[in-house]
Amino acid sequence: MQKMDILGITLTDYSLKESLFLVDSFMKKGALSTILYVTTPMLILAGKDECEKERIESMDMTLCGEADILRVAKIDSKSRLYEVEHLVFLKEFLRRIARNAQTVYLLSDSPEDIENLKRELKDFQRGIVISGLQIIDGSTRKVEDVVNNINDIAPSVIISRMPWGMQEKWMQDAKPYINAEVWLGISRDMKLGEHRESLQKKAVSRIYKKMFHKRVNRYNGENEKNR
Repeated sequence: MQKMDILGITLTDYSLKESLFLVDSFMKKGALSTILYVTTPMLILAGKDECEKERIESMDMTLCGEADILRVAKIDSKSRLYEVEHLVFLKEFLRRIARNAQTVYLLSDSPEDIENLKRELKDFQRGIVISGLQIIDGSTRKVEDVVNNINDIAPSVIISRMPWGMQEKWMQDAKPYINAEVWLGISRDMKLGEHRESLQKKAVSRIYKKMFHKRVNRYNGENEKNR
C-alpha cells in the first residue's frame, strides 16, 4: 500500500493481494462499499474542481485505470505496472463473483454502452449473472428512482460506466441508500477487451496523457518551490 499525491488528490495504490483482501472484507461488511477506477482525464478534472476531488477521495477504494498514474507517482514496479495495464484486479474480481454465484447490476448513461458493457464483462468472465440494468441519462429524475429499482432486485454487486464527474456524483449520492455489497465504477476511458479503438479516441487519449504529464510536472515543480 502506497499513498500518492497526484495534482493535490490523495490516492492509495494497493497491490493486487491487498485490493482483493479489501474486496473480500467489503463483501462481508453489510453496507455498500464504493470502488472507483481513476484515469488521467479524471485527475485533470479533479485537480481543478474541489467537489470532484472530494468525491474521488470519498471512495472506499480507488484503483489506477492507467499505468501512467503509477509512473508519475514514481511507482515503477514491473509487476504493478503489468497488473494495471492488464486489468488483473477486474479479472480476479469478476472471477470471484462468478465463483460465488453473486449477481451483478449494471448502470450506464446510454443503451448502446450498457449493452457493450454487458458483453465486455461476459467476455472477461464466463458465468457472470446480470440480474438487472438501468440507464441514467438526462431523463432520470431522482436518485430515489434509481435506488428503488436497484433495491427491488437486491444485487450483490453494482458495476457502472458513465462519464467522469457524473459517475462519481452518482456513486457518492446514492451510496447511503443502496442495498448491495460493492459498487465498482469503471471509467469510460479504459479499454476493456480486445476491440479496436477508433483513431479519434486514440488521438484524444494521447492528448490527455500529454496534458496529464505537463500538469503533474508543473504541480510538482510549484510544490518544490513552496517548500
